[in-house]
Amino acid sequence: MVAAMGIIEMSSPFLHAREIIKELGYKDTNLNLALDILFAVIFSIARMFGGTYLAYVTFSADNPLIIKVTAVGLQLVSTFWFFKIIGMVNRKIVKRMKTRKDT
Repeated sequence: MVAAMGIIEMSSPFLHAREIIKELGYKDTNLNLALDILFAVIFSIARMFGGTYLAYVTFSADNPLIIKVTAVGLQLVSTFWFFKIIGMVNRKIVKRMKTRKDT
């Protein structure tokens, strides 16, 4: 179970790399878009698949109610951010396609 928790945190370095790239002035570059997509894919796999599995295992085990509620709550938060991240990547790809179409 400890190894599975490490999988969930795999997206954090990519989240921070995205912010560093933006601070360095590379906001609308291919590198930034690649990091955004990579972050979204890793977040989706780790949090939506790994996190769902961990929430299921935690909920189905003989744990106190507060632990079960917390596991489900954390998964709900991850689901909220999943949809926000997918929307962000979609907007960036559409913006990129419009920019290329206009030039």
